Amino acid sequence: MLRIPSISRALGLGGAVAVLAMAMPVQAQMSYRPPPRVEITPFGSYQWGGNFDTDAFAGIAGGNLAEQASFSWGVIMSFLASDYGALELYYLRQDTDLSFEPDFARSVDVGGFANNYLQIGGRQELPTRSDVRPFLSASLGINILDPKADGIGSSTRFAWSLGGGMKFLPEGKRAGLRLDARWMTTPVPSGTYGTWCDVWGCYAVSGTSWLNQFQVGGGLIIAF
Repeated sequence: MLRIPSISRALGLGGAVAVLAMAMPVQAQMSYRPPPRVEITPFGSYQWGGNFDTDAFAGIAGGNLAEQASFSWGVIMSFLASDYGALELYYLRQDTDLSFEPDFARSVDVGGFANNYLQIGGRQELPTRSDVRPFLSASLGINILDPKADGIGSSTRFAWSLGGGMKFLPEGKRAGLRLDARWMTTPVPSGTYGTWCDVWGCYAVSGTSWLNQFQVGGGLIIAF
């Protein structure tokens, strides 16, 4: 004899199916994690280069100050503007020693010195399907030059940088690695002067020297 399910049993089965269908998208939403929009990268690096004419500082004989290669450190904060681009803020500090080469004399050790770069710029990644993404970067800001010798104050100068590197951050992960190579330059007064004239008169114009530095380093990306 063929049995027909009761109405109550059919309604119960339909209700269970409906509840299961509603629970599946809710569970999917609970397991979904939005992609990170901010990255913080503390880093360490090796930095070299940097020399400038001491005529830019009063009270020191004419000559040349050269910075010694040393360790530097800092942090980069990245705000992701698109899948491949980001606005970046970074701070870099280098503590090093100076050697002074006076005009027509031997080079001597001077003491400690620090560079403090505060920069804002951008990062543009190259489109790729791999978890390793090469990128280019550029920034503008300041470099606070901080001699440690007595009687010499710090000097804040305009500075900029160009660089590139690679970022390794697997999709869906919140931690990764970043490698950077960067050229940084700071214009400083050369101590030489020229004249410039127009219809209003003539003016003395200071010359410019270029403090060029290079940096290679890496850091840990923390994304959220």
